[in-house]
Amino acid sequence: MTIFVTDWSMTSDVTHESAQRVAEKWLKSWRLSWLPDRLLTREQALAGMDLAEIVSTQTYRHDRSAHIRAVHCAGQLGIPLEQILLEL
Repeated sequence: MTIFVTDWSMTSDVTHESAQRVAEKWLKSWRLSWLPDRLLTREQALAGMDLAEIVSTQTYRHDRSAHIRAVHCAGQLGIPLEQILLEL
């Protein structure tokens, strides 16, 4: 699993989800494809991309370390993991 990050976009090699930078000088200037109504920091967008990759794998539900990472990423977004799973 790899997330490709540039100054203006984030893409994944395992999911079709992406993140786009929508402004240059704002602290919260990123949007996730699966969470388009919320502006995020770069770190939050990266956490959202990581989360999209984690839940897209078939082993997610049986891998404790992946579940712990998912909970951590959800915390960075300030959204309960259960709600995120409904979005993804």
